[in-house]
Amino acid sequence: MAGIYIHYPFCKSRCYYCDFYTITDARLQEPFYKALLFEINLRKDFLKNETIETIYLGGGTPSLLEPAKINEVLDAIHKNFNVSDFPEITIEVNPDDISRYYVKQLAKTQINRVSLGIQAFYNYHLQLMNRRHKVYGALKAVEALQNEGYDNISIDLIYGLPEMTKAEWEKTLNKAVQMNIQHISAYHLTYEENTVFDKLKKSGLLTPPDEEVSHWQFSRMAEFFESNDFIHYEISNFGKLGRFSKHNVNYWQNKPYLGLGPAAHSFDGSYRYWNMPDISKYLRIERKHDDIREQEKLTTKDQFNEYLMTGLRTYWGIDTEYIVNHFSDKHLSQLKENLEKYLKSGHVQSKDNKYYLTRNGMFISDKITSDLFI
Repeated sequence: MAGIYIHYPFCKSRCYYCDFYTITDARLQEPFYKALLFEINLRKDFLKNETIETIYLGGGTPSLLEPAKINEVLDAIHKNFNVSDFPEITIEVNPDDISRYYVKQLAKTQINRVSLGIQAFYNYHLQLMNRRHKVYGALKAVEALQNEGYDNISIDLIYGLPEMTKAEWEKTLNKAVQMNIQHISAYHLTYEENTVFDKLKKSGLLTPPDEEVSHWQFSRMAEFFESNDFIHYEISNFGKLGRFSKHNVNYWQNKPYLGLGPAAHSFDGSYRYWNMPDISKYLRIERKHDDIREQEKLTTKDQFNEYLMTGLRTYWGIDTEYIVNHFSDKHLSQLKENLEKYLKSGHVQSKDNKYYLTRNGMFISDKITSDLFI
């Protein structure tokens, strides 16, 4: 099983929390599209004829790409790669781009899963983040997709917003489950370096919530979604049974994947590759070919640490048998030694030779994982 990710870097405006590689110059969309088709052909041997089970169009805002061109991109992938008969094909969309006409055109493509960046259910929260849609537009976008027959819909939410009250978060959770969607991704607001939010925080104009407040929001969210038939299968992700994001599961289980577009990453089992975050270089790909990509070979230490980092994020946990088969008894004994304090504190639990983060452990997963690294 393998996946393909396409990074569509264009946005109409930039959200204040975003540190992904994005650009707002719409004049470059057409030359980017041509370069993308070239790169698809250029990388046709990267996955060595592995079956492609998932394709994901992310960004940026890939809903700015015309549905007819989406189909051309997907056709090129089918032509150059061994794609399964029923792949999961996801597109990220901004609710502001969704109209009944757009959805009808999208339904003519091979897209079968849609992820909407809703983020919040209060207009002043959306305005704070510089999102370009309103709450009403988000609700109508979901309705339009459902009316067209889409039954694999995910939404993104952000918690940890400055001054968000308990009542606002409770209403947000209720609104999310009332939409009859199949998947929810929820992320704590982070202040990434050089973003607008980072600058506002440093200037004292934005104050993050206390850790106690963030912990309550996370715990309440997990408890509420689980009580409404969502499975908490990864720290930031909740899905109905059979509706997990297959593409992201692919990442967390260290399956190979190909990244296309500027700043996109790839993995073949031994090496990490990444396209440089430079649209100018990317548009010269037809002349320069691999001028846009860099690579790094993963050591045994890197591979072990990545297994811990990705495995602990999920409800499948980390498997001691897998560690012995792929690494060594030494790795396992060191892991058990480092885990001891977290088992005692209740942040990690053990069952059937596997280790899992508890809900409290999920909240401090970054600290736990870094402590377990070799």
